[in-house]
Amino acid sequence: MGKISSLISSTVGKYLLDRLQQHGVQHIFGLPGDYVLRLDKMIEEEPSFQFINATRENTAGYMADAYARIRGLGAVCITYGVGINITNAISQAYVESSPVVLISGAPATGESRNSPYLHHLIPDTTQLEIFKHITVDQAILSDPETAQQEIDRVLESCLRYKKPVYLELPRNIIAAEISPTPSKLLTESSCDPKKLARALQRVRTLLQHSKRPILWIGHEVQRFGLASRLIDFAEQHRIPIATTLLGKTIVNEHHPLFIGVYQGKISRPEVSQFVENSDCFLVIGAILSDMDTGMFTAQIKDDKSVLANADRLIIAGEEYSEIPLTSFLEALSELSMQKFEEPKFPKKRSESFSANRKPITVGRMFECLQTYLKPEHMVVADIGDALFGSVDLMLSQNSFLACSYFGSLGFAVPGAIGAQIASPKRRIIAIVGDGAFQMTGTELSTAVRYHLDPVIILLNNRGYGTERPLLEGHYNDIVNWNYTELPKLLGGGNSIRVSTEEEFAKVIKPTLEKRGSFTLIEVEIGKQDFSPTMQRFIKVATKKIRD
Repeated sequence: MGKISSLISSTVGKYLLDRLQQHGVQHIFGLPGDYVLRLDKMIEEEPSFQFINATRENTAGYMADAYARIRGLGAVCITYGVGINITNAISQAYVESSPVVLISGAPATGESRNSPYLHHLIPDTTQLEIFKHITVDQAILSDPETAQQEIDRVLESCLRYKKPVYLELPRNIIAAEISPTPSKLLTESSCDPKKLARALQRVRTLLQHSKRPILWIGHEVQRFGLASRLIDFAEQHRIPIATTLLGKTIVNEHHPLFIGVYQGKISRPEVSQFVENSDCFLVIGAILSDMDTGMFTAQIKDDKSVLANADRLIIAGEEYSEIPLTSFLEALSELSMQKFEEPKFPKKRSESFSANRKPITVGRMFECLQTYLKPEHMVVADIGDALFGSVDLMLSQNSFLACSYFGSLGFAVPGAIGAQIASPKRRIIAIVGDGAFQMTGTELSTAVRYHLDPVIILLNNRGYGTERPLLEGHYNDIVNWNYTELPKLLGGGNSIRVSTEEEFAKVIKPTLEKRGSFTLIEVEIGKQDFSPTMQRFIKVATKKIRD
């Protein structure tokens, strides 16, 4: 892909920032700490960057993750030792293929050898040992002579594999002078053309013997920037499209070929029936986790399927090696085939809503919200009914973020902050349960600090609602905070409490239209109230737990 021009850079830290900037990073999330303060100051003094202070490392990681899913690359900066509480966020980014650069300050070279009992250090253990399990590439930048090469290699791994990487920067190396040379941009993965040709012929044969094929696409299609190619292919041949939960909104959900999110027995019955009645399954960019397959209830016929993701390509049960996902989809999009008959789609869901004075339910809240959603809105959903209730929202392309595979409570609020920083013109709507909110909701102070205005819809059912029907106990209860008093505590924002359909319908439209500061809408719901999708999940999950 060519070379970049020589960089004007004089230190290791400056070179790292230059390379991040070349890939579109303008914000770095994190917390200060003495081992990384010099880099933090360097970021602050760099006009093209803004350092975003979070309240803890893990939430900074969630922000960088959301930022990366939108911008294509995110970065987070921590100090050594105590900063490892970010492991949860980095683990999530790893399994859900989000390209995040984790930068950690460290003691000066030789400092820990002179005194093994430095603060923040764990004796006989290094951070590298921990993070190598949840990052795709790593480097300790202990030598200025090799720092440029190591930075370039690790960044290329991050961009190639769409997974987090780890860079450790000793504090005496941050300002160490280097003389950078021109660096190569991302190189393409190699592909065996003969194997690719055989694979495509096998796909062609499957499709030629098919009357009702279907595309079931997952999150990797978005991560690798392949959505437009795949949608063009579907349009050219009239192939219906379903997505995984993690891949929700890869396609505009108002697209005439889109039939819904497919999750096996957790899906709406009409979606399940349509997908499972197909006779050829093109499963692209999905990892087939228990969440995406409805606790492994998805019914895909192996001898009639193509499974293509970043790890493997399997066609009708036969595996093809050395064919990267990008190469396969680029070739597939150019495959000339017959047009299939116009499919008969399930009936579209109604988007009309008429409020009454009854207590609001989760299902009715989502129906009401749907009425006021616009293409510029983006939904960030936490785990629980915030996620499952969101499945049936009809959204525009790239308008949904969630950690539906890793399933980490507390993603939505910091994720909404990272999303708005990445895409400031969009109105971000975070949907979160009260249990998850109590973990990370105080990150709204970051929204106040940086003048951000997400809408937070807080589903208050007095505890961990998803767990109650699975196995009830007092451990599912939490203290019921006075959530509407948070703006007073944080010194900014607005709050509203609603308990009926009429009250919610009355406040949601003006809230979405008004910009300038965050608004928290507390929605009081019953302990045993669940959306239709959540009820189907409970039915499947409860059986598995009891079995």
